[in-house]
Amino acid sequence: MFLDMPNSASSPRHLAVIGGGLSGALVVVHLLRLAPAGTQITLIERQPPVGRGVAYGTEAGEHLLNVPAARMSAFADDPLHFVRWLGERVGRLGYPDQVLPDDFLPRHIYGDYISSVFADARAQAPDTVRFTNVTGEVIDIEERPEGRARLLLGDGRTIDADRVVLALGVLPGEYPIKRSMPFFHGRRYVHVPWKSEVLEGIGKDQDVLIVGAGLTANDIIVQLHRLGHRGTVHALSRRGLRPRSHRPGIPPHPPFLKADALPTTVRALLHLLRAEIRRGGDWRAVVDSVRPFSHALWQGFSWEERGRFMRHVRPFWDVHRHRIAPQVAAEIDHLALNGRLKFYAGRLQSLRETPSGAEAVFRKRGTEDLVTLNVAKVINCTGPRTDYSKYQHPLYINLLARGLIDHDPLALGLNATPEGEVNRYRAGPSGWLYAIGAPLKGVLWESTAVPEIRVQSAALAQRILSS
Repeated sequence: MFLDMPNSASSPRHLAVIGGGLSGALVVVHLLRLAPAGTQITLIERQPPVGRGVAYGTEAGEHLLNVPAARMSAFADDPLHFVRWLGERVGRLGYPDQVLPDDFLPRHIYGDYISSVFADARAQAPDTVRFTNVTGEVIDIEERPEGRARLLLGDGRTIDADRVVLALGVLPGEYPIKRSMPFFHGRRYVHVPWKSEVLEGIGKDQDVLIVGAGLTANDIIVQLHRLGHRGTVHALSRRGLRPRSHRPGIPPHPPFLKADALPTTVRALLHLLRAEIRRGGDWRAVVDSVRPFSHALWQGFSWEERGRFMRHVRPFWDVHRHRIAPQVAAEIDHLALNGRLKFYAGRLQSLRETPSGAEAVFRKRGTEDLVTLNVAKVINCTGPRTDYSKYQHPLYINLLARGLIDHDPLALGLNATPEGEVNRYRAGPSGWLYAIGAPLKGVLWESTAVPEIRVQSAALAQRILSS
């Protein structure tokens, strides 16, 4: 079965966006605003509703945004759009009685917001621009003559398009032990922590092992606590680092980097950062002041320097750059102080099921000491993988086999231009395939948060329509 298959020079331009999370939704919003008459836009999403994705699909009220409301607008040219939208809904069921710009709100509310932005764009689009929302999963893309593409869905449907955007979000994480183990297929292990059933089967007084100690791990820890869990939560990560907390009310730090003289080595950047922090001001504001330069900094680094950053700096940068809401940090600290939450630095050695749960053995960092934990469940919160060439999904397998995509030299994402044009295997852009968000991490580094996605989505829509 074919969907909207134009085949003549007079046919409308057909734009297909694969993925209906934040990135895909905002690309469509801008396409609907900017597209000329006669344009056909198709959004393919396997798990509606559009706009929520993994990050904002949660219904747990304890899962908070990691950024205050004033910095979460969907539009870079209207920074208080989200705050105004909230102001129109305060007091409604499920919404707070008042909202301040510095508030950290539940993520499901932000999912409502993006869904609302998407719905408004559809309602305001001119009748001459056609939009189709397709529920399904793309498993292959075939390059057609004259720079067009044919998308194959898992149920046999096909969609022909002139331009295609991969807005597929982050990939599930790596396995915590990099070898095949029966344990990973059992009921005591959770590989994808974003699923609704992640905490099923955990008794109130049973212990839990979380592999990883980042933002997702904090979500799981707080969710367990709010559900009345009384057992011990063990959080194991390579270095035992934890995300730092935001501090509301800190004034912005004046930029200390110069766009025309940015450091080109990791060592030079760290030297400038440390010097600026020593001069005074809160380290959080100093780190945040680097953000407007992040893309230029990363692109100014050689691939060798980028690799050096990944090996030596990334874990420390992540916990300072990607911070958590103060109320979440206070809850985490309280649990740790009372012995209900324990952090470890080390590497997992083995996992096996036992009659009452699971046995996990890890080696403590910097020693040969082995520690054994007996828990009800092991939850993988190690963070998303980035090597698309190793992810066993039909779409990526087929795109690789066709030579339409390749990973970047560090396997941080897809090999692409900074503007989002995807490069073929060992070649340049195809001219019709684009990406946004997580797949561009290798070329942009900062490419997954709302402030970056909102800029990328607007620029990509303009680029596609002018190409």
